[in-house]
Amino acid sequence: MLVELLIPLGVAVVLPITIVAIVFKSVLASERNRKEIILAALEKNPNLNVEDLVKRMKKSEKLIKEKLLAKLQRGCLCCLMGVAFVLLYFFPSVQNEFLIIAGTALIAIGIAFLVGYFVGRRMLAQEMEAEQQNMKQE
Repeated sequence: MLVELLIPLGVAVVLPITIVAIVFKSVLASERNRKEIILAALEKNPNLNVEDLVKRMKKSEKLIKEKLLAKLQRGCLCCLMGVAFVLLYFFPSVQNEFLIIAGTALIAIGIAFLVGYFVGRRMLAQEMEAEQQNMKQE
């Protein structure tokens, strides 16, 4: 009885909290390391341009185009997996309600990603062009 209560509670409450805590700690450790590197560089060379150093140490963010292409890829993958699950459901030897539910959910998620891609591509066209111009200048 107690085990039946503790396992779902652990999975639904403790596990997400633990994951968030681990991610938060790793982000804090990463920021602390960056600050230590900058301070050590300043101690060795006080005439160092700090802004340039911070810019070079900055994590390279994905370009808008890369983010949109990732959405397109996820959308296509989810749609294909969903269609495969739905088609698999119609085989007499495999019929399982999970397949039709998971298949339709994956198709819906895939469509959401694809809509996000096409809307984002239209809305962010100017930003992508500006980003490309910045890349050429550097």
